[in-house]
Amino acid sequence: MTRCNECQLVLRTDDGRLTVEAESFALDEDSERTIRGMLASTSARRKVLAVIDGGGPDARLSDDVRLEVTTTTSEALESLPRGAFDAAFVNGSIEFENPLAVMRRVHAALRPGGDMVVVVSASTVRRPKLPHYAFSPAPLTRVTIASGFRPLSCGVLSRSMETTVRDERLALGPIPFQRLARLFETASSRVEVPSGLLAMHARRVEGVPARSKVSIIMPVFNEARTFEETFEHVYAATVAGVDREIVIVESNSTDGSRDLVRKVEHRPGVHVLYEDRPQGKGHAVRAGIEVSTGNLILIQDADSEYDVNDYDIVLGPLLDLSATFVLGSRHLGGGTWKIREFADQKWLSYIMNLAHESFTALANGLYATELRDPTTMYKVFRRDAYEGIRFTRDRFDFDWELVCKLVRRGHIPVEVPVNYRSRSYAEGKKVRFVRDPLTWLETIIASRFEPLAKDDR
Repeated sequence: MTRCNECQLVLRTDDGRLTVEAESFALDEDSERTIRGMLASTSARRKVLAVIDGGGPDARLSDDVRLEVTTTTSEALESLPRGAFDAAFVNGSIEFENPLAVMRRVHAALRPGGDMVVVVSASTVRRPKLPHYAFSPAPLTRVTIASGFRPLSCGVLSRSMETTVRDERLALGPIPFQRLARLFETASSRVEVPSGLLAMHARRVEGVPARSKVSIIMPVFNEARTFEETFEHVYAATVAGVDREIVIVESNSTDGSRDLVRKVEHRPGVHVLYEDRPQGKGHAVRAGIEVSTGNLILIQDADSEYDVNDYDIVLGPLLDLSATFVLGSRHLGGGTWKIREFADQKWLSYIMNLAHESFTALANGLYATELRDPTTMYKVFRRDAYEGIRFTRDRFDFDWELVCKLVRRGHIPVEVPVNYRSRSYAEGKKVRFVRDPLTWLETIIASRFEPLAKDDR
């Protein structure tokens, strides 16, 4: 197997003597339920094209009152009338044939605005049979866009611990941290683990793909000292070939920040959301994302700790579709402990840096990652990576929830070095020294097992 350094697609590069019959996935009940939710209409019956190469009846979506399923193979796609289907379900086929060719044929068979769900094996899963192509979110996103679709959501599907996995290729072995998961199960109605299936939900679009647009989400609460300067730097920052909007979420500050925000709300490309009361940074960021319109999301604090000249660095991997999630790391490219350096409180900076290393080590162990700076402010990701995930944390624990749940969904972040100048508590830092770390600990552990989907409780 060979990985393309540019697009991250994994290709089988044998001489052709190894033959593997294409077998579609036998979906577990939880995965099928999720996919039906992506395809089904709430009103009229929908004509769904199911592209199935091999596999038994469990690999198909059976008919029901909302879905009228027509099953075919990827070879027979060209004989189908153009625009004849409302939706398409492509199950495993692009792993064994030219992905771009298959998805372009599906594009032709769909009506304008039609939905497509593509399911492949997550490339990190151990498999006894080798595909021709192995996907992670970034290359799946790249081929989806290249074939004329707009991604709506993308990620590894989750299943309950009790769901039977019928496909032998997805025999995952023992569930990692099974005892810890069982402990959570006693306190929760549902504990989730990865299904081993990566799903892309996309929609057929017409014409030239739209330019990328980044939504810069700026939460503001009692930042009168730094807001004006930071906003002006952000407003002046541009990235070639990218449209931009700034979404400010003002949380009823008591130091005059709201009046400063009102002075800039009229500017082109600026949208302001006024909250009645402060409910935490995480709540403000989530509210800002909900009203934003960009396909790329960038979180920007209203202080002066980070350098907006790094926008092109953190957006670069998303724009060239080599990544779906980027962290602007304060650990890379400089001193080992440059994150927090308080000149007047060196002992405090040492303790906070040590805590950072400890929480990061815990997260890396639980999520099988090698991250250096998961709590950086510069978190930049595709909207389709974020869509469909249930987020509940309101304060700074949202930083951990966002990283943990995106990683669970298969979006392993790329870390790039950024500039950083830490501010002390005297300069306005709002992290609570004792209470917030306790919420971080709970979030890191709980996010490993709790349901991901918005409609799960």
